[in-house]
Amino acid sequence: MLNSAWRTAICAMTGVGLTLAAVPSASADDPVVTPCADRTICTSDHGSSTAPGTGGGGTSGGGGGGGSTCTWQGHEVPCWIDDRGAFSAGCYYIESQPQPLGTEAVWGTHTAKDGAIYDKSCILDDGFVPSGQVFLAQPVAAPPPKTPRQLAWEALQTITVGDPVLHAAPSTDAVVGSPVWFWLDPAKDVTGPLSSSPLQGDGFSVVTTITLKRVTWTVDSGSGEPPQTFVCQDTGTVFSAGGTPTCSHLFTRSSAGMKDKAYTLNVQLDWNVTARKDGTTAVDTTNMGWTTTGTRMLQVPVNEVQVLN
Repeated sequence: MLNSAWRTAICAMTGVGLTLAAVPSASADDPVVTPCADRTICTSDHGSSTAPGTGGGGTSGGGGGGGSTCTWQGHEVPCWIDDRGAFSAGCYYIESQPQPLGTEAVWGTHTAKDGAIYDKSCILDDGFVPSGQVFLAQPVAAPPPKTPRQLAWEALQTITVGDPVLHAAPSTDAVVGSPVWFWLDPAKDVTGPLSSSPLQGDGFSVVTTITLKRVTWTVDSGSGEPPQTFVCQDTGTVFSAGGTPTCSHLFTRSSAGMKDKAYTLNVQLDWNVTARKDGTTAVDTTNMGWTTTGTRMLQVPVNEVQVLN
């Protein structure tokens, strides 16, 4: 927990080449000091007049880069936070996405040719406080180089999994109490493994691969009851007379009284994620699971066998 000194921040702009909308220009010798506001830069209350671009007292990296830390009122803080941007004198700045329209007031007299609009959030003892948007003629600091793990995650987003085609046997005359086979078309973009193209980092590249872990089938009766699920460890085996299914399900009641007189099924695919740096070194992908959901549905009518006494 940060102490109450965080709340004693004042705001100053020292004019070292970065322009702030709606704040008069000033020099380092003649700072403009005002109450904290959306378009000023928080600085400390002990005479510091640090402005964006200086890193706010960074001990390495000058406000951003790798695992560097900056100092603020005796505390170490990250020089860069991915969703908040670069640190400077008590606040973080990250380019707004998307940029405001050129007609919006935050631009003041500036245009996109002059710089960009940044989201600002400042540190208080109870966390980060959004502090609006500011115009800056240049970024506070460049983003640090991406780590292999970050690149692995980005590469994962580029992998495209095909939409599974679902099959069942028997598909029209299944009966209560008798196993029904289920399987997916054995297409490479569905069964995997699937790999990304190499994603280039700072002097290295990363390739991410996903391998199918399990297939979860959801069974909806259409009656308003919660859907049921069953799990298969693979995409199933194509039906063959006398064969053995690797993915099957046993229905316990008829679908005669259900919507469309059939159960409706779809699937979710869960994948293991691995990644390698430069084709050889394993990258840490702990907690980097990946799940895809098919859009296709399969309807299976299930009959009840009538036994005559």
